[in-house]
Amino acid sequence: MNDGANGGVNRGRTLRDAALLVAVIVGLALTVAIGVATYLGYRYVTEEKLVSTDKDGVATAQVVAATLYGRSDLRVSRLSGVVQGTARSSRLWGWLNASQVVKAPFEVNYFVNMARLDASDFRMSEDGRRIEITVPDVTVERPNVDLARTSLNNVTGVFVTRNAMMEMGTKVAASAQRTAAERANSAENRTKAREYGREAIARLFTGALRAARVDAEVSVRFEGEPRAADGERWDMSRSLEEVLGQAK
Repeated sequence: MNDGANGGVNRGRTLRDAALLVAVIVGLALTVAIGVATYLGYRYVTEEKLVSTDKDGVATAQVVAATLYGRSDLRVSRLSGVVQGTARSSRLWGWLNASQVVKAPFEVNYFVNMARLDASDFRMSEDGRRIEITVPDVTVERPNVDLARTSLNNVTGVFVTRNAMMEMGTKVAASAQRTAAERANSAENRTKAREYGREAIARLFTGALRAARVDAEVSVRFEGEPRAADGERWDMSRSLEEVLGQAK
């Protein structure tokens, strides 16, 4: 009887200890979550909403937050020109209308992510005279519209309120960026960017192979493109490291 009672007591303590442990873990998780949310909220308000001032309390132009990132993309092409953006605003149930038109220079870069390449993306012809490299498709960067250098900025309306100007300023920037992105992503420009990328990557690897004393013609193929049916046999048994090692 005592053994049964002791066993019941031990099991009860074990369950209480387990429940206490779960409660502690849940409490710690909630504390961490609240702390992270508070920190992120503080950063958002500080960086996005509050006016940054100097030691005298005067608002000045300054970098509020900045992060430097490493990249291994190869810029293969750039589209630049002038884009026109438009915006409209309506107040007092349509009785007070305003519009804005701006023209500003823009720039869009095209990149190929070279970090994704590995030995399996290289293959050599059986006679060792050709190397085909399969690379990721070209990616289009978000357009950079320089609204500080507008050549045209027309605002029309009988009476344009401050809020209407702020609204149109956001809309006109979005309109210009969207229009530039559509042009950058057109089939014609993407095809041209691929051709520029093909030439740039072929030059890059040709120079590297020449330095390694590998005399081979380099061709570049983007992912998703069909391979040319030239009947040539390709050696898939050797990696690029083995080819370069043999050349040495």
